[in-house]
Amino acid sequence: MAATSALANRHIVSTILHQLSDMKYKVRRQFGPDQPVEFLEFRPTLVPAILVNKLWADEGTSILWKRYPHLPALKTMDQARRQYYANKVHQIFSMSPPPGHSVTLDYQDDLQWTNLKSLELEVDFLRHGAHFLPMIHPGLEHLEISGPQSGGPEYFTEVLLPSVFTPCRSLQSIKFGPGVLYDEDTVDASVLYEHLDSIPSLRNVELKGTSFMDKDSLFTRLSQRAGLEGLEIDLDPGIALLPQLGGPNALPLFTSLKRLTIMCYPEIALALPSHLALIEELQFDVCRVPEAPAKDEDLTIFEDLLAKLSNCPQLKMLKVAVGAMAINFPSFMVFPKLSGASLLSLASNCPKLEDLKLLATEPSAIDGSDITSENFDMFCQTLPRLRNISLKLSPTTATALEVTALQSLGNHCRELELVRLKLPFQLPILPVPSHIPRILIDGGSSPNTPTAEETFETSFDEPNSPNRFRSASDMSGVRSDHETIADFYPLFPRLTHLAIARPESILLSSDDTFTNSSASCGGPPSEILDPDLEADLVRSWAHPLLAHFPSIEILEAWGDCVGQDNESLNYFLPTEEILASTWEFLSGAEQDLWDDEEEIGSWKTYESGEDWDTPSYVDSFVGVDDAMPKLRNIEEESEGRITPGRVPDQLQLFDTLVTHTESKPPLNTIHIEGEELDATPRIPTDALGYSKI
Repeated sequence: MAATSALANRHIVSTILHQLSDMKYKVRRQFGPDQPVEFLEFRPTLVPAILVNKLWADEGTSILWKRYPHLPALKTMDQARRQYYANKVHQIFSMSPPPGHSVTLDYQDDLQWTNLKSLELEVDFLRHGAHFLPMIHPGLEHLEISGPQSGGPEYFTEVLLPSVFTPCRSLQSIKFGPGVLYDEDTVDASVLYEHLDSIPSLRNVELKGTSFMDKDSLFTRLSQRAGLEGLEIDLDPGIALLPQLGGPNALPLFTSLKRLTIMCYPEIALALPSHLALIEELQFDVCRVPEAPAKDEDLTIFEDLLAKLSNCPQLKMLKVAVGAMAINFPSFMVFPKLSGASLLSLASNCPKLEDLKLLATEPSAIDGSDITSENFDMFCQTLPRLRNISLKLSPTTATALEVTALQSLGNHCRELELVRLKLPFQLPILPVPSHIPRILIDGGSSPNTPTAEETFETSFDEPNSPNRFRSASDMSGVRSDHETIADFYPLFPRLTHLAIARPESILLSSDDTFTNSSASCGGPPSEILDPDLEADLVRSWAHPLLAHFPSIEILEAWGDCVGQDNESLNYFLPTEEILASTWEFLSGAEQDLWDDEEEIGSWKTYESGEDWDTPSYVDSFVGVDDAMPKLRNIEEESEGRITPGRVPDQLQLFDTLVTHTESKPPLNTIHIEGEELDATPRIPTDALGYSKI
């Protein structure tokens, strides 16, 4: 009776379905041997819950339409039903039909969107704006306008801006995306002044990558705005703002700013931190007009900037990208420097730091020759809250860290989720208990022992075990013969993404079949290797990968051991086929979920293929007489399958250092190169809100 009453309670049902909808599940798919592996994120479908009864249907469709509205489903409804579903919507991402397309948007007319809070429109307002203007209402909190506007500068200034700003009296965030204005269009940023001033509730302004003129003046105006908490902007080339940032004419700036993303000259970047006492998230894209001559101080831009952050004790996220600053700087021959003393200064001045990213634009990297193992260990010890770290070090300049850096991070930074260090670490040096059974070629283990996967699952299954988070120093030295698996702990229990340079290895193949790292790290072609030697090498890497990275989802080969190869290869869910993924990582081969019996010289040819199962999302092979059989994908959703949902935003890789471009990847696909993606997938549904997938 209690269970029945609970499941008839609207609040309890809503809580259950919200929790179910927030769940995530990631899988790999490869639709053919010649196709890349994709990393997809899914959410459980709410369709079975919606079919329970009227109460569950009402709550389930409310959740679907709140966050993933499929607006074309409104076409088949009468006006009253359309309004019923429009009342459920809290956020929308929508695009214009392409030019010449016959799709009509009349079904959106005459609707009230009273509960809509967030609206992202990639819409040409001249052609389709009338269908979307009813969505811009006084209760809207976030508005983003992107996509090219065919109306030109005059239409943008006199029609579009008043149309989007006038109704929004509670707006908290406004963003104009790249491409709204064509480069040849001349629109002065002053056209925004009156509109921004008319909305006192505005807390966040994003204009980075847009073609507004005189952004320096807009920056100065916004720096005096009371209550501004977030700003994204790229300044005009030059140092015209310097007198306002320092000296006798300096102004008090940004009394409330917590988040700043800015592209500017290095002189401006060095002058800003003294005005950012409350800043929590700081992202610098530092560059100049590339034709400018090089300056000696450019070499130490990282060190100089980190030293200025003593005024930012609240800092939690720091990202610094050095782009084109002069002719041939940075380059593959001239690197900006980073010292251990600078890292220690950052750690002591910003003890709340959780996310650190330092990189230089391709093909350059960071000179880490002045970072010692002791410096890095103390840096890690001072920042126990660190969750994400990405340092694009030049492998040839930071050899002192290759043996100790991973252990320092694992010892002191227990919350780490992402580690990207462009260094050729040797994972086999990580301590692994001798009693853990060795992995056999076919994916099994030594006789009369559990498999390695089963062993580690048993070991890591108890998050509250007192042995789970022992320090690495406890693991060093001679082990007792009576040591149990429960006494072992992983160095990185929460890490989901590991990126390191591909180390020097005898497995690096010279065969053009694979996407290889620089030959300078390679040895003899893998087809002439002794299979036993090759197997032992792969197992020596697979053991520590399983042992110390139980939550890993992405293993990334970030360039090669000498820093000449700047490309990266991602291996998704590597521990699911641990031997295959490890062999591919060491060999420089792209990840492959297919077993090609005709492939020669591969790890997969001389042992069982059980460790490289073909994809499970296939109904059957057809055309077996063909040289390459085709596949028939499953069309019906089988029991227990899950449907696509929203994926988290990707952290920008600072592509705007040299270009003002921004694109969204294909729906539901996570294209990860060390970062997170910027996409807003929707679940296609029928008229009742049921998933069509």
